[in-house]
Amino acid sequence: MNLLVKIAVAALFFVVGSYYLYFYITPSVTVINESENVITAASVSLPKSNLNFGSIDLRQENTIYYSLSQSDGSYNYSFNINSKIISGSCGYITSNELNKRFVITVSKSKLVVCSQ
Repeated sequence: MNLLVKIAVAALFFVVGSYYLYFYITPSVTVINESENVITAASVSLPKSNLNFGSIDLRQENTIYYSLSQSDGSYNYSFNINSKIISGSCGYITSNELNKRFVITVSKSKLVVCSQ
């Protein structure tokens, strides 16, 4: 019985560790709303996928993890703020970028700042 408990505990640690390791390795994009308005629709296009962040309230952020399998390209963003579309591109993305954290911040003057 003691061996069975040890195997169950080891399996539990393995599953929990694998879960956290997945989110540590997988790259992500975070959109931060520091503007004075709600972002009613936010999306970021990658070479092989499209990330839809939905609505982002004042002084809030949203993070989405994406696949490691990407082509070379840039992050293309589109934000709908007060029925105005703010769009552009920034940064560079390549395939298999482990633990990459890309942050797009919309400032008070509706200026978009990208950072890693």
